[in-house]
Amino acid sequence: MSGSAEKTLQSLYERQINRFKDRLKEAIGDESVRSFSKRCGISESVIRKYLAGSHPVLDKLPKIAEATNKSMEWLVSGAQSVEQQEKQFHDDFVLIPGYSIQVSAGSGVLNIDQMKPSRHLAFRRKWLNYRGFAQRDLVIFWAKGDSMEPTIYSNNTLVVHTGKTCPKDGHIYIFRNNDELFVKRYQSVLGAWRLISDNPIYESVDIRKEEQHQFQVIGQVVHIAKDIGD
Repeated sequence: MSGSAEKTLQSLYERQINRFKDRLKEAIGDESVRSFSKRCGISESVIRKYLAGSHPVLDKLPKIAEATNKSMEWLVSGAQSVEQQEKQFHDDFVLIPGYSIQVSAGSGVLNIDQMKPSRHLAFRRKWLNYRGFAQRDLVIFWAKGDSMEPTIYSNNTLVVHTGKTCPKDGHIYIFRNNDELFVKRYQSVLGAWRLISDNPIYESVDIRKEEQHQFQVIGQVVHIAKDIGD
């Protein structure tokens, strides 16, 4: 290895070491320094020195690692094991099941007998918490057709909340009629369901009260993901 390469590696290593205080602060979290020092058996003054930028001696690291439930490798260098990376992923993300069927945004009969997830897409837990969603209520379908353009284009990913089955004005829902699944905007008019296409070339459809039992509301579309570019 050349001298310049060695210097670069040494510089990277030193930068990671110097960030020990940041990782320790993150690991302690909201706990008081006094409480943490008692748990790990290291004096409060020493812990405060570490938080100010001092580096721990090797015999202190196991105590800190045990008290923080972090590995010594992570505390020193920020490196994580595969197990830690997987845990971090599942702490930050949830996997929503996606089904290999397309929801008609125009017309067409879909095969809904094969309802096993074909893939899972990751969404941040923070987003679910912000929206007040439970992971178990969310599924993913893919749109087909052009009747909901420009809101929904063919092949857009639709996140559907299956707990929202009482349609409300202005929202978009997945409906089922026999073997057909389709996506439409809902409006209540004089006791009827008006299913609206955002694309003005398609006419709205009114479902009278005596016909509504033939339709099932699968859920509300709560998120649309679109690809752009080449």
